[in-house]
Amino acid sequence: MRLIEILRMIGINLVQNKSKVLLTSLGIIIGTLTIILVIAIGQGGEEQIAAQFSNMSAETIYINMSYSPNLNYETVSHLNEEHLKQIKEENSYLRMIYLRAISYKMVTIKGDKKNFTIVGVTEGYSEISNLLITQGNDFSEEDMLDAKRVVVLGYNIASEAFFEPENAIGEFIRIGDYQYEIIGVLEKKSEGLQGFSPDESIIIPFSTAENNDLFDKYAIPQAVGLVISTKEIKQAINRIQSTLDYMLEDSSMYVIEDAGGRIDAATASARMMKMLLISIATIVFVVGGIGIMNVLFVSVKERTKEIGVLKALGTSKRDILLQFLLESVGIGVFGGIVGVAMSYVALPFMKYTDIPVAASINGQIVALIFAVTTAGLFGFYPAYKASELKPIDALNYE
Repeated sequence: MRLIEILRMIGINLVQNKSKVLLTSLGIIIGTLTIILVIAIGQGGEEQIAAQFSNMSAETIYINMSYSPNLNYETVSHLNEEHLKQIKEENSYLRMIYLRAISYKMVTIKGDKKNFTIVGVTEGYSEISNLLITQGNDFSEEDMLDAKRVVVLGYNIASEAFFEPENAIGEFIRIGDYQYEIIGVLEKKSEGLQGFSPDESIIIPFSTAENNDLFDKYAIPQAVGLVISTKEIKQAINRIQSTLDYMLEDSSMYVIEDAGGRIDAATASARMMKMLLISIATIVFVVGGIGIMNVLFVSVKERTKEIGVLKALGTSKRDILLQFLLESVGIGVFGGIVGVAMSYVALPFMKYTDIPVAASINGQIVALIFAVTTAGLFGFYPAYKASELKPIDALNYE
């Protein structure tokens, strides 16, 4: 039998059994849609992690106070500028290091009062954390030493309050009892960065924040440093730990981490979640494949006499096998295409949730391949059984 004749017969059977084909392909449709969504979610998660760490060099290290629910943080030694100075002097592996602490205060901007994140920083913060100034100027050494009342605004704050970031330069805001001059605006970052969102934060000299009591008891100073190269990270951490042990009686309360480890851990976590979701989607496909196999077994029984007639007319086992196998693949192609089409509706709705998604043509291709492969694998056995029927038994089947 010629291939064109086989395809014509398959087309007739599929058209005549439209409702059965649709019900059979439901598992494949859902599986295809699930795979596309899973890949989009996984890729979205990885892109979000990449964006969050995009401003962070792998050579960055952190000195943080370890968290404990029963610890009274007011009694623990806090890092200060003198500590940082000693850490830098004793560590040849460190390129630079700065201190920062985060607090939340009521801020008055153009008569409007609102709570904002206040980030106190020492010199070097912009270079280490890659926080560039888009308008105005960064803090000078004099601003830091004299604890001047000056601030650098996050991009979104400046845009919302002054319409254009450049309009903010030279204006004043009030935090507590004092007014502060705006001398600069940060470049837009869009993503959160190392514990705070630069776009929604107000940066202020650390000394100014201390002098004006802008830090509450929960504002635990954190040190952020930059190592000369990734090869020296271990040595730099060991040297910092040695200095902390010498300076602080409770140095065990501090944890030193490197950005590379954070990036690897976050990426590994995202990939693990992606694999878990793909496993769930695979189970959906298997269920859909079993549905196809069951329907094909029923179809073989219903068309046993037809198979007998075809064999009596000289149709080979190969042609019978090919006919039923292609019917199964056809159902898979139909289900895959419908699933891909549905993804164009489902993915835009995902953007209204907090789940990050990143649609890609690769995800759709993978899902379509899964659909066709699943249909082919689960359709093979019923097709094989159909091809093995003996003509006399098939013709006499009731």
